[in-house]
Amino acid sequence: MQAAVPAGTVRTEGDQLSVKLAGKLTTVQDIEDVVVAMPMPGSVVRVKDVATVVDGIADATSVNRYNGREGIGLLIKKQGDANAVDMSRAVRTELARIEQEEAELGTHFIVADDSTDTTVEAVNAVLFDLGLAVVLVSLVMLLFLRSLRNSLIVLIAIPASLVSAFVAMGLLGYTLNLMTLLAMSLIIGILVDDSIVILENIQRYLDKGMDKRSAALTGRAEIGFSALSITLVDVVVFLPIIFVQVFVADLLKQFSVVVVVSTLMSLFVSFTLTPWLASRLGKREELLPTNPYNRFLLATERQLDRLNEWYAGKLRWVLSHKLAFIGIILALFVGTGIMTKQGIMGKELIATGDQGKFRLTLEYDKQTTVRENNLRSREVEAFLLAQPEVRSVFSNVGGPSTGIGSMGVGAEYRTELTIDLVGRKERGDRSTEAYMMQARRDLQERFAAIDITMSTIGLVPRSAPVEITLSGPDVAELERTALLLKDTLAGIPGANNVRLSTERGAPELRVLLDRDRMARLGLNTSAVGATLRNALAGNDDARLYEDGTEYTIRVRLDDQQRRDAVDLERFVVINGAGLPVRLGQFATVERHAPPSLVERMDRMSAVTLTADALGRGSGSVADDVVAYLAKNPLPAGVRMTWGSDVKRQNDSFGALGGALLISFILVYLVMVALYDSFLHPFVVLFSIPVAVIGAFLALNLTLSTLSLFTLLGLIMLLGLVSKNAILIVDRTNQLIAEGMPRLEALVEAGRTRLRPIIMTTIAMALGMLPIALASGTGSEWKNGLAWALIGGLTSSMLLTVFLVPVVYHIAESGRERLASWWQRTFRNKAELPNTPA
Repeated sequence: MQAAVPAGTVRTEGDQLSVKLAGKLTTVQDIEDVVVAMPMPGSVVRVKDVATVVDGIADATSVNRYNGREGIGLLIKKQGDANAVDMSRAVRTELARIEQEEAELGTHFIVADDSTDTTVEAVNAVLFDLGLAVVLVSLVMLLFLRSLRNSLIVLIAIPASLVSAFVAMGLLGYTLNLMTLLAMSLIIGILVDDSIVILENIQRYLDKGMDKRSAALTGRAEIGFSALSITLVDVVVFLPIIFVQVFVADLLKQFSVVVVVSTLMSLFVSFTLTPWLASRLGKREELLPTNPYNRFLLATERQLDRLNEWYAGKLRWVLSHKLAFIGIILALFVGTGIMTKQGIMGKELIATGDQGKFRLTLEYDKQTTVRENNLRSREVEAFLLAQPEVRSVFSNVGGPSTGIGSMGVGAEYRTELTIDLVGRKERGDRSTEAYMMQARRDLQERFAAIDITMSTIGLVPRSAPVEITLSGPDVAELERTALLLKDTLAGIPGANNVRLSTERGAPELRVLLDRDRMARLGLNTSAVGATLRNALAGNDDARLYEDGTEYTIRVRLDDQQRRDAVDLERFVVINGAGLPVRLGQFATVERHAPPSLVERMDRMSAVTLTADALGRGSGSVADDVVAYLAKNPLPAGVRMTWGSDVKRQNDSFGALGGALLISFILVYLVMVALYDSFLHPFVVLFSIPVAVIGAFLALNLTLSTLSLFTLLGLIMLLGLVSKNAILIVDRTNQLIAEGMPRLEALVEAGRTRLRPIIMTTIAMALGMLPIALASGTGSEWKNGLAWALIGGLTSSMLLTVFLVPVVYHIAESGRERLASWWQRTFRNKAELPNTPA
């Protein structure tokens, strides 16, 4: 009897009393004295006569340790719309409060792992990059503009433009996260672009002797159309990204919004604030060699003049040898194609990043108990903690995985270790992945019987990045193909922890019932099943109430009587007549190893292979699989489907590739509208392909990977590199309109626009250099983006100043020939007099 049971009421003449049957068990003695049988009158059998009652604790299903000390692990996850950093701070404050309240009990909390620490470090690193970019751009301005006041005028564009980004972020509910701060860091050079071009033109008129107001108006008006074209081209390339639905679409949208709003504001600043300040603060610069700084500027100026003259001479040669130059450009494209085929540049969705943390999983034989698992895992922990590179080890023995994709169900034979390493400098500047591979070799040598797998912990949590699902109607053929592909995948460099979803599960004992015998013995399946469950799993319906606390009472067989199949066969079941019957009399106990998982895809049997990528990008591993299958096709009827990172990578790359094409078309259409011409925008577009040469060269030289963010950099290049061509084409059109011959106009336009082209390109490249060279937290996923931009800007600057004049000359010559042919063919026929028949 478990509780007090109402039994009715007792009424007297004056009142009534409720009757309650007191059946609560309040002590261990009460449990021991419970009568379970009366074989004969006057003789009772109590619990203590047939069982041992122990006041203990429930069986341990998992063990947690931090640096060898046992405790209780607590996993805290944020809600989908919560801010992780704010939540982390609130949790830490609450933990400190609880520690203070429970100080007498010695309660102490240790934060074993906090993912927001990495986020905060990454954000601080981006802020540092942002500040360094401003400093570098300032130095470029001081060098090229030759005036402190002009440099300050240009630099005002940075805060004036960024203010609009903060306003837009506030209105849209965005936060200062990695993507918005990265956008601000990357566009520092872009924000001063328009102001540089306009101020440099104003200064040119000031140096000619024009007064400040007239120089500001004339300089801005002359180049304002170019500045408008440059900015609108920069903006339209981001419009498709805002609507792209990819893996991290929201982050890309925030990145694009910050860039678009800031860039539009920089155009407004360059049209208003910059000319106004120049009309007030500008002056003619007459540098005299009175100090080392001026002498350095004069020497730089002389070198720029020499560069201008050298460029003008080379441009004349190129315009006279157009076919030879085009051959050189085509050879560079062929070389770039050959280079990309060498496998130097890897492929992956998003770089994991080196956070100094990784997850190590130990897997024993599936029959291993938690107790045995715990003892053996202690040895591994002790080995790891003895390593100088290891700062801390958090152990989760038998409990559910804390990794992404966990089903929330633990396994007694599995242990998960979260390992935090010391700083990169303290471990000899070795990367986390390099240490992981060394640690795996050491562990496999020392603990050969343990199945060891590893995975890095990065800014973007993810499950196994390589996932392949095979499906087909023939199960045997499917399993054979899966095993063959598993062996192949395990031999590919970078593939780690290769697993099949249909691996055999833990061995089990299967009780096969003989229903005829059961019927003759007076037994039924439900009664036998309930009795077995109570004996082996235990019955915990009863409760013990002690000092106001409720405890579960579990009734089950003693451990000594449920160790193997023989014990199970001797198990006694009572039939309906009250007679004991052994299980072996009506059932057979067999050992069985069932599959751990049964899969279906499109109503066909399926098998899934998963693998981590260690030391290589997941896309590179997938490419090797595709190359193997090209030579060794799958059997007929077996279909393969990619999943996880590789699927998202294919989808994302496809979506961004479509965005790249749309951006290319939008750039052309915007320039068609601005130039009121279909030909000149076509000339400008030739500045874009040559940027690919430098972008891929930079990615290969720096061993970067082609990732989601690298593609984002290539899209950004569409707008950035068009600037050089726009400046040259726009100035050429002005000179031709003034009556200058085309060849001379091209040379003069290139010579006069070379300085702002070099200045703006160097400013943008140096502004991105801190991000490209960053080595702190979260730097890996943004390095490739910056290197792609720097390489593309550099190659476009070097080649566009020659290629665009060549294409312009060819296009105009072709247009003139076409117009002349049209004139001769059609208009002359129309002017012929009618002759009488």
